Amino acid sequence: MHNAGMGVRPRDRLMQVADELFYARGLHAVGIDEIIAKSGAAKATLYAHFPTKDDLIAAYLQ
Repeated sequence: MHNAGMGVRPRDRLMQVADELFYARGLHAVGIDEIIAKSGAAKATLYAHFPTKDDLIAAYLQ
């Protein structure tokens, strides 16, 4: 089965939202809860991919 219609993977969506928010407002002005709310991901999903905000920031900066 082909995944083209399945949409964006949760990790990719989290990174897209983090990129938008971090770029617009800065790394320290954006909270995890805001990223979760805007991405539509579950908190457990975010923490499964990025155990800390620093891990999310490191992925963003790569």
